[in-house]
Formats: sequence, structure tokens, C-alpha cells
Amino acid sequence: MLPTKQQLMEHLLDKMTNQDIAKIYGTTFQKVQQLIKKYDLKPKELRKDDHYIVYEHWLDGKVIYVGSGLWYRCRRYTNRRNSEHKQLMKEGKVTYKIVDEFREVGKAREYEAKLIKYYKQLGQAKFNKKVNYT
Repeated sequence: MLPTKQQLMEHLLDKMTNQDIAKIYGTTFQKVQQLIKKYDLKPKELRKDDHYIVYEHWLDGKVIYVGSGLWYRCRRYTNRRNSEHKQLMKEGKVTYKIVDEFREVGKAREYEAKLIKYYKQLGQAKFNKKVNYT
């Protein structure tokens, strides 16, 4: 079964990649691209590609990492420095949550730092080593 126009719009608003959407519906990312064209959707506008996000990675009900970056950053495991974190993501054991969006990278990083500090006080965010900005 393929996504409806409304479902596809919701997935794009949730900043999902075409590959992630395809996986949900058991199809290919090329088919998702075809549907985007068919429905005349604008992925860059829906995903707000020009905004920076702050996101959390969750495992077993706890935050294990807080990060920031462009819309696709929270799903990438290839650029993780910690091998355990990278492996958990690769195996699909980590869930992510986008907690906020910002137009300016500095504002995103400020909020990221506040969240890291908060979760560190709770004994969480174990894959965040240090915060370089305030």
C-alpha cells in the first residue's frame, strides 16, 4: 500500500527522508519520489530545509543524545563518533524526536546546549561528551 497525499505531506512535515517513507510502505524511494511529483508536493518547503533542528535520540525511555543540525542530521549514523551510538542507530534501536526548529544555527546550538545540560543533570545524554557553546 502506498501513502496518500495527506500521509506523504505529514511524513515530509516530519522531515522524513524518502528512504524512510519507502521503508514504512514497503516500496522504493524512487516510487516515493514519483508520488511527490504526482501530488505536486514541494519537499523542500514542507521539510523547511533551510531551518536548523534540535533533536533527541531515545533508547529504552531515556535520552542518550541531543544534537542539532539540518533536517536530515538526526537520522544519520555514518557521522557519529561514538561506535556504540553508531551501532545502535544502524540497528534501528534508537528513536529520534525533533524538539524545535530555528532559522539561525546559533539559536539552535544554544538550545541544544541547554538540553544537554538538563539531561546530563538527570544522568542521561550519555553520548554527549561536552558542549562547546553557551
